[in-house]
Amino acid sequence: MSRGFGEAQFASQLPEAVTAIAGLVTQLGDMWFVVVGICALYVMGTRYRSLTESLTDDCVYLLALTVGAYSLTVVLKHVFGLPRPPGAATATPPTWIPAIGHAAYESMVTGDGFGFPSGHALKTTAVYGGAAFALDFWDRPRRLALAGVLSTLVAASRVFLGVHYVVDVVFGSVVGVAFLAGVIRLTDQRPTRALALSTVLGGLAFATSGTSKSGLAFAAAAIGFVVWAATDRLAVGADPVER
Repeated sequence: MSRGFGEAQFASQLPEAVTAIAGLVTQLGDMWFVVVGICALYVMGTRYRSLTESLTDDCVYLLALTVGAYSLTVVLKHVFGLPRPPGAATATPPTWIPAIGHAAYESMVTGDGFGFPSGHALKTTAVYGGAAFALDFWDRPRRLALAGVLSTLVAASRVFLGVHYVVDVVFGSVVGVAFLAGVIRLTDQRPTRALALSTVLGGLAFATSGTSKSGLAFAAAAIGFVVWAATDRLAVGADPVER
């Protein structure tokens, strides 16, 4: 039985320009964009000290949050095992896009694998929300409002592209909020604790799915935890879990 309300048909009837715009917006939730964005934040933070008082700690914390959110998504997708809307894995590039750009366009507007919950919705809610709590520019209500707008745009883009049902993105957003709240409570926004949690989730994701991507996430979190904990111990001579 379908869990949708005609989203796939709605998406297929949208103008090509709308689909292309949705494909661009959805990049805000892609792993590559989030990771590059955190790296860019670090570079900007070295110039604009008002962004955050603990630049390195905050960036490592956000990277750990990113890996943790991805790993949690993998676990949930394989637990539920629900498909995407029909046609989610295929797309016909518009005639105004040159042939050299067809592959890039198709990767932007399609989705494969299980569909529930939306990883884009979960990840952007958790990571952008985490940034709103961790950073120092503006005031927190405005930072949270910006995070909410960006996360909503990404979630909507997934439905417009026809790669998710509405329930997928709603559930993903709700889980993202719950995950962020849990991480803040368990880690107190300390990088070492966040990396430890991401390592556990990465291990669960790899055990559940056995994919190379989940294995890479697990390895990245585990190596990050070991390196950060060792560096932290050498730098301050304290128990690494205190950061």
